[in-house]
Parts: sequence; C-alpha cells; structure tokens
Amino acid sequence: MNRLPDPDPSAPRAGATIDDIARAAGVHPATVSRALRGVAGKVSRDKRAEIERLARELGYQPNAVAASLRTRQTNIAAVVVPDIANPLFGPVVQGIESALRAQRLMCLVAQTPQRPEERRELALALANRQVSGLLILAAESDDPMLAVARERRLPTVLVNRGSGDRQFSSVVNDDRESVRLVLEHLAALGHRAIAHVAGPAASSTGRARRDAFNEQLRALGLPPGRVVEAAAFTREAGRAAARELLQSQERPTAVFAANDLIALGVLDEARARGLRVPGELSLVGHNDMPLVDLIDPPLTTVRVAVEQMSRQAAALFLELLAEPALPVCTRLLMPALVVRASTAPPPPAAA
Repeated sequence: MNRLPDPDPSAPRAGATIDDIARAAGVHPATVSRALRGVAGKVSRDKRAEIERLARELGYQPNAVAASLRTRQTNIAAVVVPDIANPLFGPVVQGIESALRAQRLMCLVAQTPQRPEERRELALALANRQVSGLLILAAESDDPMLAVARERRLPTVLVNRGSGDRQFSSVVNDDRESVRLVLEHLAALGHRAIAHVAGPAASSTGRARRDAFNEQLRALGLPPGRVVEAAAFTREAGRAAARELLQSQERPTAVFAANDLIALGVLDEARARGLRVPGELSLVGHNDMPLVDLIDPPLTTVRVAVEQMSRQAAALFLELLAEPALPVCTRLLMPALVVRASTAPPPPAAA
C-alpha cells in the first residue's frame, strides 16, 4: 500500500487557530489575540510583527462569530427596504453595499413586512444577531423598527425617508424642491387644474410631497388641486387612485404622481379611459427609476440623486459606528426635473 507523504510543516494550513500561532511564536494565546486585535501597549512592536507574519504564513482567518460574541457587534450592516421589486431601491442598495464593502462591512438586505408586529420582530431579530446597525429605506410614522433601534441603541440611518421626530440621522431628497420644480414646469405650460396622486400618508415621503404640493400651489398663485391618496407606492395602487380621480366631472389637465410606479398606474387608467397623454392629460412622476424613458410616452419625472444618496448614507453610517453620540443630522439632496414627452400644454378648451 502506498503511503501518503507527510504534510509539509511550512505550508499554510486551513483553519489555523490562535493556539497554533501561539505555539509557533512561543507566547501565550492571549498575547496573540491582543496582537491581532491591535490592542495598544500590550505587545512589543517586534513580537507583534512576528505574530502577524506567522498568522499570514499559517493561513489564519479570524472567527467573526467569536469576535461578535466578545464585542456584541458584527461587521454586518442591515439594509431594510420596503419593496425589493421597486426599481428605485436596487441602485440605492447597490451603492450602499459597495461603499460599506470598501470598509470591510457586509450588507444584509431585508424587506419590511406590512404588519407592525412583524416589523418589530424583524428589527428584534436583526438586533439579536448583533448587526452593527441599520440603514432603513422604509421608515413610517410610529414605525416599530425605529422603536427597537432606540431601545437597542443601534446606529441607524434613514435613507430617502425621515422619521419626523428628528431622532435619527437621515439622507433625504429635498421633496419641497421636487414639487416646486414640477409645479413651475406645469404652470409654465399653462396648466391650472393640477391634481396630485399622493403616496401613503403613513410614509414620510408621502406626507412631505403632499404638503409641498399644497404649499407650492399657493406660492405660485394656482387654484387648489385635488389630492387622492394611493394605498401604496405601486402601479396597482396608482391605477386605483387614478380611477377615483379621473371619474370626476372636473377632470384635471395634469397629474403629479408621488413616484414613478404610481405614475405608471395613472397612465394605465388614462389609457383605459381613452385619454391621450399628454394631449388630454399631462403626467409627471418622481424618482426617475430605470426604463421610464422607454415607456410611451417617455415620462417626465424628478430625478433623485441616487449615487450621492448612497454615498452619503454609507458615510453617515460609518460616522455613527465610529462615534455613536454624534448629533442627529439631516442631509438634504437636490433633485432635478427631467422633462420628457408626457407633459405638454393643456388642450385649448381647458387652457
């Protein structure tokens, strides 16, 4: 029978432990642990260099689970989104993940449940798994997830959402500026009968854009506009809201939708009623999600600074990890209006 060769003692070994390094260096395992964790003043410079060299040669990999048990914190950031299918959130999450990975943080992505008790359970599950903190793209008023974040003192950044109570730092689009851009554009085209299909009142963006809509109409000297609330930021909810809006005898000549998916629902209902967009009804969305330039007609919408939002959110999160007592701050990002073919002057009879 052929005998397998003895292993080369100088070759790196998978799964080398702190004890292996300690034996090779002739020191106590605690000394190795302190050296590899960079504890100041406990290990001489030469011995630290020797231990680090041996760790590389032996193929040592830190045990992240054991480290989290000691520090009660992992190198995992939880990114919570309201709807994974929403095309806006993919690029935001991708940008956050890329920025955090560059700092050796991994991202765990979770979708928020609808029921409040399930939202609390999700936040507790993440906290109990000792995530380093939360980046939440789905905050609502009185959100149980935020209550858990407060209770557990988890570093938390709200992204494209606000809590309304200024207890959490956030990176948000300037919704007032968004609405100003939309209404000035529609007013310049000659529209005066402008309606708004708002997002859910429970969401900060839904409330902010609705409030700004009413405020900016007054500022521009335009008549009050009808507001219909969509049950969700979805195409289906947008169509249901548009059904209520467009069956009125006093039909608007322009509609501003709280996001692009809602705008697509409005477009569906307009087509079902034989209304030409933009010939009889101008339509504006919000977010400039991927592919809205390819629909018929291409959608006029507000572009959110997604890349900047991702970078700012990741940077703010890292600042909170380094200094949890930092004052709460809100970073406002400026939007831009992208004019496409879904808006035009109102029909002559309505002008």
